[in-house]
Amino acid sequence: MTLIMKSCFLSLTILFLWQVADGAEACKCTPVKIQQAYCRSDVVIKAVVSGSQMVEAGNDTSGNAIKNIEYDIRVTEVYKGPRDIDAVYTSPSDSCGATLDTGNKLYFITGKLEDGKVLISRCDFIELWEDLSIGQKLKPFQCHTFGCGC
Repeated sequence: MTLIMKSCFLSLTILFLWQVADGAEACKCTPVKIQQAYCRSDVVIKAVVSGSQMVEAGNDTSGNAIKNIEYDIRVTEVYKGPRDIDAVYTSPSDSCGATLDTGNKLYFITGKLEDGKVLISRCDFIELWEDLSIGQKLKPFQCHTFGCGC
């Protein structure tokens, strides 16, 4: 292999690894406390997840279909946001998407509202209700009552 070919190969390898590393960190999140999650979210709910399916969410700039996972939910309590939520949506990507158990488990979920849909990601505060401490279970009620200064 000539020196020019080796140089081109090395440059392409570096560019490829840079792009892979850049994409891998696209959804890197710092852990947030429940109060921070409440204040920065459009939607804060307690809900039971009953099922899921893959749905189309439009097309990307190249015309390829974008897929999302739709989790069917039954809201048991609304701390913030609309009251008529029956599903939350997330990316199927392991690096960004949130994974919920569909075995009728009760979750505390924060998310963003976009075009009438609740979008969640692994950067949101999503926990099984039974795994929250007593203080964490009280905090959304306090924030709901007293605002983000709670």
